[in-house]
Amino acid sequence: MSRVKESEKDQAGELRTRVDRQKAKSSLPKRSEIHQSKKKKSKVKIKFPMIKLLSLFFILLPIGFYSLYTYLQDRPEKDTKSSEVVNFGDGGETIEETVPTTATAGDVKEKKDKDSAKHKEEKLEAEQASEEKAKKEAQANEKAKAKAKKEAEAKKEAEAKQEAEAKAKQEAEMKAKEEAEARAKQEAEAKAKREAEAKKTSDNATSQSDSDSYKVVYHTVQGNETLFRIAMNYYKSQEGIALIQEWNGLNGNEISKGQVLKIPLKK
Repeated sequence: MSRVKESEKDQAGELRTRVDRQKAKSSLPKRSEIHQSKKKKSKVKIKFPMIKLLSLFFILLPIGFYSLYTYLQDRPEKDTKSSEVVNFGDGGETIEETVPTTATAGDVKEKKDKDSAKHKEEKLEAEQASEEKAKKEAQANEKAKAKAKKEAEAKKEAEAKQEAEAKAKQEAEMKAKEEAEARAKQEAEAKAKREAEAKKTSDNATSQSDSDSYKVVYHTVQGNETLFRIAMNYYKSQEGIALIQEWNGLNGNEISKGQVLKIPLKK
């Protein structure tokens, strides 16, 4: 029994040692993780110096530009002017030599003033030229407007004149037409009057001749009498109807009660 217990204790101890080893193994990092952490550290170490260098470069760059600009501004400009130096030769002749000199700050300032004055003068001339051009354009526009207005007024007057002439012509035509119609009417009335007078004269002549050959009797129409009955009573035939119509100016056979008729009877 004691041996069994000892063997069980030994097995339990081995199991504990195995478990402890596994725990220790599980707590240790893997090789890949160790390599990755090394790479990250090396990258970080490389990045930081680059950033520092770039920031320093960007800081120094504008300072360098500014210092170069100030240097060039303060540097004296060379003037194209030259000082004349006169030397006497062996034969007593004068020899002129030109030696270039460096312009001073006063010369540079004078040149700048001259340039600015020239620029101002050119600007003033350009402004004057533009004003004159604008003035000329305005005058041309006014002339064009005045010309267009004058042409429009002339056109309007011509149209009004044409309308007035057309209206006068139309009125003259209407008047002439009315006069022609009135003249034709007068002529027709005169003609009708002449015809009526001629007819009247002929009727008078006829009636005069008839009155010489006829005896006129006046008959008052009764209620039940007709032209046919009256003709039959006086002429014993229908031929008397036409004679009664002619002497009384009747257009038909209609007569009315109480009407007085001329009845011509041969002598």
